[in-house]
Amino acid sequence: MISPELIREKVQSVVQLQALPAVATKVVEMLDNPKTNTSALARIISMDQALTAKVLKIANSPFYGFPKKISTIEFAIIVLGYEALKEIVISTSLIGSLEEESNGLFDTRAFWDHAIASGVLARRLARDLGYRVSGEAFVGGLLHDMGVSVLSRYYRDEYQRIVGIVRETDLNFVEAEETVLGVTHAEVGGWLAERWFLPDHLVEAVSLHHAPANATRNPDLAALIHCGDVFACRIMGTAEFDKGIEFDHDALARLQLNDDARKEEYMASYSSLVQAELAQLARGADAPEEGVRDHEG
Repeated sequence: MISPELIREKVQSVVQLQALPAVATKVVEMLDNPKTNTSALARIISMDQALTAKVLKIANSPFYGFPKKISTIEFAIIVLGYEALKEIVISTSLIGSLEEESNGLFDTRAFWDHAIASGVLARRLARDLGYRVSGEAFVGGLLHDMGVSVLSRYYRDEYQRIVGIVRETDLNFVEAEETVLGVTHAEVGGWLAERWFLPDHLVEAVSLHHAPANATRNPDLAALIHCGDVFACRIMGTAEFDKGIEFDHDALARLQLNDDARKEEYMASYSSLVQAELAQLARGADAPEEGVRDHEG
């Protein structure tokens, strides 16, 4: 077994990742400037096709409730607002730097769909429950599984063994990770969040999204991200790396969702939104080429 110390060292020093790509850095700078206008922002974002596609996909999510398809970046900025746009640009740029091609072990599309669903669900839950900074829940939800991508890319042999165990036994993904590596993707994600200099409470929430009861810096945020993750699994179907995931009872109690009727009420409400999003995707509403064409034309 590879020692956890060596894995941490590799994540924090060998894995060479820029904090933010150039376009994302420029966007963040512009968003911090009160003189920035929407047209200028749209021009910069459109320089990065992948970022454009992600922004359009999230803006078109039924969670934002806009009745018509958003096909231009400029309109997406107006619908999302500057604060939400900043969260999306930073989060998608960080996690996007870990992306790789789908293969028999790692499905990039499933990974991204789950990440976005977890983020928007955690954010919606935060708003519904009166959490003060709902944007933190979105960022944490979007980034919570980035350790999976790190393991699949930099520890391919071990990741293959983990997937094999999950497919052939009753162990869940976290248990299989501990068996093979002695660490979990949640811990790896936390180390990566540290390397990116994310706030301590976000680092904690990422690293403890499967054990939110252990959070001490911001237990509410950890509980929100955990529940957003589980809601996404229940509604969309469980990704392989979340096999066997269940609600943490302490997290439910902290968010006052331990009443089954109330939890099911939220589940039904969120399920209808997710189903609407899946139907939208099936109709091709998130095609990046169309969004880029519409903006540029």
